[in-house]
Amino acid sequence: MINTENKPIGLYIHIPFCEKKCNYCNFLTFVNNDEQIEKYVQYLIKEINLYKGENIHLDTIYIGGGTPSYLDEKYMVQIVDAIKNVFVLEDNLEFTIEMNPESVEVDKIKTYLQIGINRFSMGVQSFNNDVLNIMGRLHNRTSVFKKLALMRELGCKNISIDLMLANPKQDIEILREDLAIACKLDIDHISYYSLILKEQTYFDLWYRQGKIELFDPEEERKMYHEVVDTLVKNGFDHYEISSFAKKGLRGIHNAKYWTLNDFIGLGMGAAGNISRTRFENVRDFDSYYELLDKDQKPLLEKEELSIEDREKEYLMLNLRMMKGFDIDQMNKKFSIDFEEKYKDILEKNIGAGILKKENNRIKFTDYGIDNGEVFFHELYGLN
Repeated sequence: MINTENKPIGLYIHIPFCEKKCNYCNFLTFVNNDEQIEKYVQYLIKEINLYKGENIHLDTIYIGGGTPSYLDEKYMVQIVDAIKNVFVLEDNLEFTIEMNPESVEVDKIKTYLQIGINRFSMGVQSFNNDVLNIMGRLHNRTSVFKKLALMRELGCKNISIDLMLANPKQDIEILREDLAIACKLDIDHISYYSLILKEQTYFDLWYRQGKIELFDPEEERKMYHEVVDTLVKNGFDHYEISSFAKKGLRGIHNAKYWTLNDFIGLGMGAAGNISRTRFENVRDFDSYYELLDKDQKPLLEKEELSIEDREKEYLMLNLRMMKGFDIDQMNKKFSIDFEEKYKDILEKNIGAGILKKENNRIKFTDYGIDNGEVFFHELYGLN
């Protein structure tokens, strides 16, 4: 039983299927496993039903993956029907689905809108076809334009795209072209991430073989600031390190991760957080099915964090937000005097230009955004 005291929380649903694995991706996704889709959906519904009767209120739902839009729309109807049957949905619900351009189809979009999905997050990564090709993406720039126009035509009112910087074949000029295109598109939100080399990906293999090079940190930071400056000048609100929104259209669900608000994660490999307890589900089909056949939640790990660990995590994650965190809220949440407890590390990092105090809030300076690991290393005693 999850005790949320009827306070609305978030729900993340993981769909681990893709048409193709991208060359930089190490998420829990499977290709050429379409024979598993129908069974997986039915077991996902079993997992959803384990929460029946708990009176859990949701103010955000996020269906991610993988590529949720890869599934036939009938499966999304079944999943959403189960969610509506088990959880209490708030009137102001933000309901997001991740999509890739190649799987955006008229019938799917119409179905998504009919079942209440109201936010659409498209994985674009770049508008340069050479960059898309080395990344292993299936779409090209023309298909992105066509699919975004189709989504608006069908009535999608809140559209976000993911873009990436510091990719192989993407120099500063290509980045500027990507930004110029993004600023002309009719979109509401952009998540702009730096490439991070992950183990067990083609990018990692090619890097170790000397087939691709990575940008040096100074060049990557130059690209990041180009992104920030350009998007802010073009009317986007830079509210989180990698997130930019048109007025009133900040992402609500992802903010739960950065502010340590509660959410449940359902599906293989999904993670959740309730109060000081973290949950993570098993990561293979057999274990997932076996546990659900026993009417057990398919947990791989359940970790109870200490107050001290949660306090440090709160600091680390909230500093991703451009506004940082409120000192009084921090004190109330953890029953501490923040400025006294962290006096030495605070004075040192303010003096070094990493942090600043402004209107009773602590946040990174522009310099601190680039060098925040100095503060985090001191916070966790790693220096």
